[in-house]
Amino acid sequence: MILPACNENGLDSGGLPQVETLPVEIANSSTAVLRGSTKGGTANMLCRGVCFSSAVIFSFKDSPCVSVAPGEGEFEVKTYELIPLHQYNMKAFAVMKDGTIVYGDERTFSTTDFSLPTVEIKETTEIFATEATFNATLIDEGDYSVTARGFVYTADKNAVLEIGETGVNSVLAPSEGADFSVLVGGLALNTQYRVKAYAMTENGPGYSAEITFSTPDIKPVEFEEITETENTYLSLIVKSSITDTHGATILSSGFCWSSTNKLPSVRTDSFKAIEGEMSISFEDATPGKVYYVRAYAETKENGTNYSETKRFRVKTYDCDGGMIKIVPDNPVYIGWLGDYDQPSMAARYSQAHDGVYQINMSVGRTATPNPSEATLQPFCIAKYEVTNRWFIEFLNIYGSSVVKDGTWKGQALLFDAYTDIHPEGDKWSVDEAYLDYPVVGVTWYGALEFCSFFGGYLPSEAQWEVAARGNVYSNDPSAPMYMYSGSNTVTEVAVCSIGTSHTHVEKVGTLKPNQLGIYDMSGNAEEMTSSWWGNYQTPYKENPMPSNKQIVIRGGRAQRGVANTFQVNTRASLAITAPQSWSNYVGFRFACDPFDED
Repeated sequence: MILPACNENGLDSGGLPQVETLPVEIANSSTAVLRGSTKGGTANMLCRGVCFSSAVIFSFKDSPCVSVAPGEGEFEVKTYELIPLHQYNMKAFAVMKDGTIVYGDERTFSTTDFSLPTVEIKETTEIFATEATFNATLIDEGDYSVTARGFVYTADKNAVLEIGETGVNSVLAPSEGADFSVLVGGLALNTQYRVKAYAMTENGPGYSAEITFSTPDIKPVEFEEITETENTYLSLIVKSSITDTHGATILSSGFCWSSTNKLPSVRTDSFKAIEGEMSISFEDATPGKVYYVRAYAETKENGTNYSETKRFRVKTYDCDGGMIKIVPDNPVYIGWLGDYDQPSMAARYSQAHDGVYQINMSVGRTATPNPSEATLQPFCIAKYEVTNRWFIEFLNIYGSSVVKDGTWKGQALLFDAYTDIHPEGDKWSVDEAYLDYPVVGVTWYGALEFCSFFGGYLPSEAQWEVAARGNVYSNDPSAPMYMYSGSNTVTEVAVCSIGTSHTHVEKVGTLKPNQLGIYDMSGNAEEMTSSWWGNYQTPYKENPMPSNKQIVIRGGRAQRGVANTFQVNTRASLAITAPQSWSNYVGFRFACDPFDED
């Protein structure tokens, strides 16, 4: 029901108005423009409009009504979410300031049937031994927005050719433009297929007419499995060969590839014809880049033949295989979530146990007094802090002690006085005993450049906290939310000086991990994030860079002995422009977007 506040318009006609219900001229499956007219009584009129109902007896007080400001003459209002193929009763009304309601005569109107999208399927093209290209055009979206489009196909003569039916395959198409096409693989030789195009809406799909096509009875060229012969951080070389032509005349052969299309072709993606031994080096290889690769052969008799797709990922940092994928249970709440031992502070989650709420400015720590709601996409985060071993590997590949390009060009990657890493000529090294310790004394610029070089990023503060809490964001008491990352006992999970005397960070992964298998998030090296320092906004969003260029750092640092500084809800700031006296206790962790393993 839409009933905005009614306002006086200053007209001076008194008494009760004459109200007339006018015929509906525009109505479709879910909306209608309702019309009426009032004459006189405008000085005492509060508002006017039209009410409507499926019931025979109805009034302003018990049926949906749409109103407009008072006035004289014809008016129209629009209503939504009507039922298709349905008859409604309606009458215009005017509401007076004393509560009197004046009605016009009753009329009826009917909605139409809703219209599904109109799709036209075109002739199937590029029909080869095991592949073909389906083509279609979206003629009209109908009454509801199209949410997806594609094709259904089958070799079963008796199957119902619709999405989800037994024996029917479906494939999505790109969403841009009226025309859409899809290259489909995995077809059988000498087989007739039935195909329809479709466009999906919230009320179901609209289908095209059905067409058929047949694959040829010619065996495709066969290939040796594609294998890599070199895979370093900046290079990828793969090879294959033709093992059986089945009598076809080869016109050319080589590779086609894409970083997004899992079924690359010479028609839509990058390709290179190769004479002689089939081997290719990818010139744009960068750490972590993914390639979907197929060998191909152009034949005189059977068009283009392809090998199976092989997925390759250029060598990159992956925390020695320890990247943890996190799918956040949105929405999540970042900050102080409450404590069942502190009933005066309402808990956001029944199992939240953030510990005794404290603000300890003497160590630059603040626990946020109120949570902020955040919505995060899935991401991966390393189960260990970045170690000296890996940062040295980066430096020796990168070949520079300063940022080489971009916004922070020329900024130092390390604070020499605070790190265990030292240069040796044009290389960098560290004492062997410290190889698996978290890298410290690294600048924020160095952390950013490391993550960017390897195809990832520094985690944001929200991502860091979701990982530290073990992605436990529900009201299930069986999934406890710990005070520290993985425990309510700080010394179980945090390298710290509580009860001991730590003068250095320790080897990563020596204590208990949290629920996700992530180590040292409460304490070892304190960890930089990509987020600029500032109070939380609601809902959570990243703050702009402050004038003092301070970032948010999270987790405890090894030499601290104050327990609350290791809780998952505490945070601190770090200026990126100059080292702090405790920079030899600050490191970072790598994060990246998930990537398909298929």
